[in-house]
Amino acid sequence: MKVRLILGVILVLGFIWRIYNFEKGFSFAHDQDLYSWIAKDILINHHQRLIGQVTSVEGVFIGSAYYYLMAIFYWIFNLNPLSAVIPTVVGGLITIGSIYWIFSRHFGKYIGAIGAFIYSVSFGVAAYDRWSVPTQPTMLWSVWYLLVILEAIRGNQKIIYLYAVLLGLLWQIHIALLPVVIIPMIAFGLRKFEIKKMLIAGIILMLTASPFFIFEIRHNFSQSRAILNGSQKEMGGPTGKMKVIKVLNASGKEIQTRLFFGWDKFSKSEYWWFGYLAVFTFIFYKKREWRRHLFILSLWPISMLVIQFWSKRVVSEYYFSNILPVVILILSIALSEIRRKYIILGLGLGYFLLNLGWLVNKSELDHSYYYRNKLVKAIKADVIKNKYSCVAVNFIADPGFSWGFRYLWWYNGVGVVKASTPNIPIYNVFVPAPLGDKDKAQYFGRFGLVRPENKIYSINPDDCKKDEYQLEPMLGYVE
Repeated sequence: MKVRLILGVILVLGFIWRIYNFEKGFSFAHDQDLYSWIAKDILINHHQRLIGQVTSVEGVFIGSAYYYLMAIFYWIFNLNPLSAVIPTVVGGLITIGSIYWIFSRHFGKYIGAIGAFIYSVSFGVAAYDRWSVPTQPTMLWSVWYLLVILEAIRGNQKIIYLYAVLLGLLWQIHIALLPVVIIPMIAFGLRKFEIKKMLIAGIILMLTASPFFIFEIRHNFSQSRAILNGSQKEMGGPTGKMKVIKVLNASGKEIQTRLFFGWDKFSKSEYWWFGYLAVFTFIFYKKREWRRHLFILSLWPISMLVIQFWSKRVVSEYYFSNILPVVILILSIALSEIRRKYIILGLGLGYFLLNLGWLVNKSELDHSYYYRNKLVKAIKADVIKNKYSCVAVNFIADPGFSWGFRYLWWYNGVGVVKASTPNIPIYNVFVPAPLGDKDKAQYFGRFGLVRPENKIYSINPDDCKKDEYQLEPMLGYVE
């Protein structure tokens, strides 16, 4: 009963952390705009898809599973973009419960409760959970992959079925996870598998990964070749010692952002690895019975660091999100060694209050869905008032800040065309908000809206429908 109560409290906290101020904290930018557009394409145009958007590796796409998941909720809630709150929050709660169960199964309920609590109330983790991008399921995938490794260490051959499922889903989640696929095999060691189990696992893998194989066969294995070539395509990044520092800094930054979100002014993020190594060494010395576990689990972050150093791709923090479950496990085991309950309770309360402060003070984004939608609705009100057939919107901003509006124009019924369309009213959007004539601007968070001249526009409705005046296709969008 006590265990259920503790888990219940942890899940309630996790729910609050992920639902609080969602609309104003929902980063509706390019990725969210794009999956919304694809969900609309699936539901309205009935286009069936094997692939989603193009990834950062040229010629490589992410699978379509996440887009179909979002399409389900868009269908239920009449294409409302805020329906994304349901799969993101539910996914986060499933991850919390999974951490508790997996940690408890292998290391005890006390460690399970610590790990679930850290994941639940960490504002950085909650922000990741409600980020809502096609690679967001990385965390849940990684937690269950951790189970595969731990069960493999035990010699549980039935886990090969889950292993096959997770490998089959890898393309749907993130190809950056490829470096860790060999770790369960190392954990199994030289154990012999039953032929029947291997055959069943092979069938499961082929079925789960069938969208990838179908696409590859249809397109002459274009993605496979792009993955091999893309990793060694020179991108002009640092090399040698500077590349090592960059990899350590980016990975350390991801750990810092997820566990200590508000300490973003700490620039030497690579130093977090010294803390990790100190904690790892401590429990490696204290927990002799878990040394094999610790050794094999250490291969996970090592493989990610090595592959990012070897690759010539630009190093980005989100490539290292998948190592967080291992970091939380190591930290949870270390904290469980604190024998005095008042110390562990004090640390827990401190971490709770620290993240509560970040949740309250940092959950609102000035470029969130809330402000974007307010801007679109303001333009819509003008369109209705003036009976405009269509309008143009000119973004005066750094590249990228004009993204995140295409679906909202369509959803709110605002016809937006190119500024080159004849006799068209042009709305200027400044990002950040304009520094010039503030009397003419209306503000929506980071966005400043300056309306067109107050005059009569002789818009030809037919021009609004001409192909040459339509907006360019969205970056990464493919039919």
